[in-house]
Amino acid sequence: MKEQELNIKKLSFTQRPIPIPADYRPMYKIALIVLTLRLCCRAETSNLLKLHLFSWALSSDKNISKLKDYVTSNFQTDFSVWSIEPALNRALQYAIAENICDVVNGKNYKLTEKGFKFYQMINSDTELFDKEKSFLTFIGKSKITDSRINAMSNQWNINYAEN
Repeated sequence: MKEQELNIKKLSFTQRPIPIPADYRPMYKIALIVLTLRLCCRAETSNLLKLHLFSWALSSDKNISKLKDYVTSNFQTDFSVWSIEPALNRALQYAIAENICDVVNGKNYKLTEKGFKFYQMINSDTELFDKEKSFLTFIGKSKITDSRINAMSNQWNINYAEN
């Protein structure tokens, strides 16, 4: 464009309230990451795929029920692919930047002391994240291990690659 075509004398913006769903708010996702690391991960450390599994499960009551059924059936029911969402990846970046969690061995995420304090603050409010805390406590640290996550994701290749 030529310089003369850009003859703009005034440019203004009007801020309008736009509701952003909670699933896309970084602080909401960071809180879920903290709860997941504390309540469902040994040594408060997790790989990315496990964090995505729990983020997917917590995104709807249907997904919570599906994962609960899978666990209570001793991993015998059919379980399909879960979603990988960019909002979780962004929240992890913010959590690392704020020293809420650290990257360990280049691939796992670990809750820091600041993250633990954030967990205590969340946990002290009995109404905050009530459904999420109940579900994550039900799952606990021993029901869905990293080896179970790997086995589940390997099923993707077997069951869904050909379809």
